[in-house]
Amino acid sequence: MRMKDRIVPIPQKYTALPGDALILGTPGKANFRIVNETCTDCCAVSASADKLLRDTLGGLLGVCPCTADGEIVITLKLADAPAGVQNPSQGYSLLITDRAVTVTGFGAAGLYYGVVTLTQCMAVENGVLALEPCDILDWPDLRTRGHFMESRYGSNLMTLDDWKEVVDHMASMKQNQLVVSVYGCWCVQYDGRVSEYLYVPIRRYPKLRTPVVKRYWSPKRNAWVDEEVDVPMVKDDFFGDLIAYGKTKAVEVLPLFNSYGHNTLIPRMYPEVSSKFEDGEPTLTGFCTREEKTYEILFNIYDEIIDRYLKPNGIESFHIGLDEVWEGIAQNAHDIYRKRNNFCKCPKCRDASKDDLYIEHAIRLMKHLKERGMKNIYMYHDMLIKHDAHGTGVDATEKMMHAIDEAGLRDVAVIDWWTYSDYQESLMFQTTHPEQGLRRTVKPWNGYYHWNIISYPLKNIYLLGKMAHEEGCEGMQSYSAWDKSYDRSHVAQADYAWSFENTGSVADVTRSYAKARFGAQAERAERALKLLDFTMQTLPGTDPCGGQKAPSNYTIMMSMLAYYFYSYVRDGKPYPRSFPGEAMAAMLPSRELYESAIQAIAAAARESEALWREIAGDARVNTELARRYAWEAAHAKVLAEDYLALFTLYDLNGSGKLCACRAKKMAAIAGERKLARLALMDEFERTKEEFLAASHMRNHSIFMQFFADLEAYLTRTPAEEIRLDFTDFSGIASEQFMKLR
Repeated sequence: MRMKDRIVPIPQKYTALPGDALILGTPGKANFRIVNETCTDCCAVSASADKLLRDTLGGLLGVCPCTADGEIVITLKLADAPAGVQNPSQGYSLLITDRAVTVTGFGAAGLYYGVVTLTQCMAVENGVLALEPCDILDWPDLRTRGHFMESRYGSNLMTLDDWKEVVDHMASMKQNQLVVSVYGCWCVQYDGRVSEYLYVPIRRYPKLRTPVVKRYWSPKRNAWVDEEVDVPMVKDDFFGDLIAYGKTKAVEVLPLFNSYGHNTLIPRMYPEVSSKFEDGEPTLTGFCTREEKTYEILFNIYDEIIDRYLKPNGIESFHIGLDEVWEGIAQNAHDIYRKRNNFCKCPKCRDASKDDLYIEHAIRLMKHLKERGMKNIYMYHDMLIKHDAHGTGVDATEKMMHAIDEAGLRDVAVIDWWTYSDYQESLMFQTTHPEQGLRRTVKPWNGYYHWNIISYPLKNIYLLGKMAHEEGCEGMQSYSAWDKSYDRSHVAQADYAWSFENTGSVADVTRSYAKARFGAQAERAERALKLLDFTMQTLPGTDPCGGQKAPSNYTIMMSMLAYYFYSYVRDGKPYPRSFPGEAMAAMLPSRELYESAIQAIAAAARESEALWREIAGDARVNTELARRYAWEAAHAKVLAEDYLALFTLYDLNGSGKLCACRAKKMAAIAGERKLARLALMDEFERTKEEFLAASHMRNHSIFMQFFADLEAYLTRTPAEEIRLDFTDFSGIASEQFMKLR
């Protein structure tokens, strides 16, 4: 395997040099010594670079790098960047000759990135640790690269060590910005509660608290998990520690605290600041932005976050969110079908346009944050563009630009442009308006819905990377929920943000990824990845549902077969929703189309799983990732096979008059599906992190309990009395099944 193939992200300039390979040592013996010309005592990032190098060499050779005194000198140093290097403080050069290795950072971050590249080049092969002579000059296209971590499933149970792993993972890809959503709210879903998330303790407002419900069957414990716990980041108050740790790896950690949209907790606890219905009743969602008490509470919260976490760590960035401000149902648990609007209708607000209210609020927040020393204030774009279904209905980007200028905020305001389609024509926007001169960053997504089913949106990442590259944006910051199974998405994003022109097509990314992570098994890995992509394949334009064509595989798997989206309240449907009856009701009228698509998905998933299990048996490759991908393929297979089994059961049920033989056969199929899901759940607990269990396993438990209930019903009920409605299984649902819903 070529050394260059191991480097992530792809470097800007790599020149292979003539000469023999440089031998750094053999197992148990070092042939190198490290000379660090930087000050590790006064620079935490330089210290981290030094430690990374020593830990990697020591781990590969089984030696102590601190006492190594070999012939080959590995030098770490700082110097000025040569002409033509963008974002020079993050650039570096790496020179490997047949006699020495020199890593030169053009800033502390650049030094760290140079060491990351050097360590990626290292591998013990044929009993030696050797490096190919080369000359690398490297720097990032975009100044900021990283992830926005949503306050949602998984991250709500991450410990400080879990968060540190995220930082380490990002730093290994030369990503430098982690935005943590410390406040965000959605709608009623599980447990009849509004989904609300607060990740920092607010001492001034102790009523603001969002515990986590854990409810699922655990094969490892052979018992139901049913408890309510505090968010670890709140319980242990470690947001400041995470920020400090990020700084040691050149990763800036900053908060997002939403308001207006995604905001029910504060107005529910403090209804005096809530938006109002026309009659003055609090909607318990959104704010009255012409009520001074609103800003008293918001600014007190902002100031507490700044004073406790940001200023002590030298952080000067803050994200204010402000996305998806619209009317909707399920914003309150007591009347889930009532529509509530984030925009206030009180006498002070009712005659103002939504644009004016929105921009007025955004400007007031940014002015306060600038006064508090924030130099990078991010806000979302979506309420500023023509977006008739949910927003202003007019393009307000120019209006926002003038408001930013009038308030003297042009130097600090950064518009965060997000859109998640895989196809150019379906993007929410076609430009970030560089002609307006505002600072801008783009936001693809990493797949996000890991608790539902994994997808890999490399096309979306490419499109946003291309736009950022062509329009001169300053950064790329994905919309994310954390799961290491998104590794390919993260590598793609790192590549496109660092060196867009060198990265190539989406197919090129998959090929280079397979080489970097799975070396000797690269061809098998590339095939297995393409099969996974097929199971979640998207289609351009609108997916037609019915007559001529089934939806895309992505729509079938994500929105129809998997459970999560049935946890949402929908107008005209009972709640909890009928599951899996609602899915069957949608598919049965066009069964042939759906069944054919699901059979193809199942076949691709089976082959992918088999390939990953072969790859995981090769100790030369990243076996941990191979096992994760094997589980993801198994998940897609089990999900597809569950519904193929339901189609078979539907046929066996026929007109509903069953004989004992058919009833027994149906019970056996239901039992097989229960066991298949339990096996998947068992493997999950042996493959993935504990913080992911509550969100993943609840949805799996719903499938498991459904088939357990169906098996029990078919076994215990006399054949002549069995009555099944495949569009509504509520008649056979156990109390446990409904509790999970």
